[in-house]
Amino acid sequence: MDAASRKLVVRKLSAQGLRPISVKESGASAAGGSKSGDGFGLSSLTRSARAGKLDSNVTLPFLTTLKELLACGVQAGDALQLMSSRLNDPSQKRLANVLWDDVRQGRSLSEACRKQTEVFDDSMVSLIEAGEATGNLNNVLGRLVANLEETKVIKNKLSTAMAYPSFLMVVAFGLVLLFLFFLLPQIEGLLASLGGDLPMSTKLLIGLADFALSYGWIVIIATVFGVTAILSWRKTKPGRVRFDEIILGLPVLGSFLRDVQVLRLVQVLSLLLENGITMVQSLQMSERSLTNHAMRQRFVDARGKVTEGTSLSNAFKGTGYLDGMALDIFTVGENTGNVVPGLKQLSRQYSERVDRAIKSFIGVVSIGVLIFVFLFVGLVALGIISAVFQLSGSLSG
Repeated sequence: MDAASRKLVVRKLSAQGLRPISVKESGASAAGGSKSGDGFGLSSLTRSARAGKLDSNVTLPFLTTLKELLACGVQAGDALQLMSSRLNDPSQKRLANVLWDDVRQGRSLSEACRKQTEVFDDSMVSLIEAGEATGNLNNVLGRLVANLEETKVIKNKLSTAMAYPSFLMVVAFGLVLLFLFFLLPQIEGLLASLGGDLPMSTKLLIGLADFALSYGWIVIIATVFGVTAILSWRKTKPGRVRFDEIILGLPVLGSFLRDVQVLRLVQVLSLLLENGITMVQSLQMSERSLTNHAMRQRFVDARGKVTEGTSLSNAFKGTGYLDGMALDIFTVGENTGNVVPGLKQLSRQYSERVDRAIKSFIGVVSIGVLIFVFLFVGLVALGIISAVFQLSGSLSG
C-alpha cells in the first residue's frame, strides 16, 4: 500500500475493517523513515530508549499532559505523537515514544499501556480500556489524574507527619551509639578500677548492646532469608492468593485494604455501566482494577453467578467483602433498574471512609513513634545518669 507514513497505512486498513499485525516500510520511505510523515523513526526510538527512566514517578505528569491534549480535541494517537516530539522531560518523552510506536501499529492505547508495567498498574489500564470502550477517555483520564493527585497529597501528608518522629529516632539512635561506644566503656572501666558496680539500668543497656553485637548478624541474616522466601512464594499464583488472604485478615490493615479495593471496584463499575457497557462486561473489566488477587478471585466467582442469573446483591454478598449497607444499596438499585446512582453513592461513602482511616493512621503512627522515641531516649538517659551518679559516689567514697 502506498502512503506517506505508517500511520496513514493503519488508518486505511482500519477503514477497510482490517487490523494489521505489523507495518513495515520499504524502498525510499524505509531509507528516510526518520523523516517520514509520522515524525518518528527507529533511530529516534533507539535514542529515546537510552534516556529517561520509566517508573511510577512519570505516571502523573504524563497522564496530566495527555488529558490536557485530549481536552483540546486532539485524538489519543495524535497526542502521543505530539508529546513524543515536544516534551522536554526525558522520561515522559521516552514513554510517549514507546506508546506512540505501539499505537501507530494498530494497537489501542490500553494495550500499549498494559505493556508498560513499570508505569501503569492493572487498575489504570482497566480504566483506560473502559474509557476507550465508552468513548469517554478524557473523563477517565481526569479521574485517574485526580486519584493520583489525591494519593500524592496523602503521601506528602504522611511524609510531613513522619518527619519529626523520624528525626527523633535518628537522634535517639545517635545517642545510643555515643553512649555504647564512647561513654559506656569509659564509665565501665572507671567503675571496674574503683571496684564499683553498675546500676541495673546501665546493666540492661550493656546486656542489650552485647546481644546486638553477638547475635545481631544472625537476626539480620534470618530476616533477609525470611523476606526473600516470602517474596519468592508470593510470586507464585497460589502463593499470591494466599498472601493476599493473609493480608486481608490483619486486624486494622486488612479492613483498610478491603475498603480501598471496593472503592476501586465501584468507581470503575459505575463508569462502565453509566456509559452503556453490559453488566457482565463491566464486571469483567472492573475486576482487573483489583490488585488484591484473593478479592479478585472472589469477584470472578461472583461474576459467574451473575452470568447464571443470580442478582448482583446476592452475588456480591457471597464474596464477604461488602457490608450490609452496600448490599442494600445494590438491592435498591436492582429494584429500580439502575444501579449507577447507588454505585456513585457507595463510591463517595467508601472514599470518605478511606480518607478517615488514613488520617487516623497518620495520627496513631505519629503518636506511637513519639512515645517509642521518648521511652527509648529516657532509658538511655537513665542508664547514663545512673552510671554517672554511681561513678561520682565511688570517687567521693
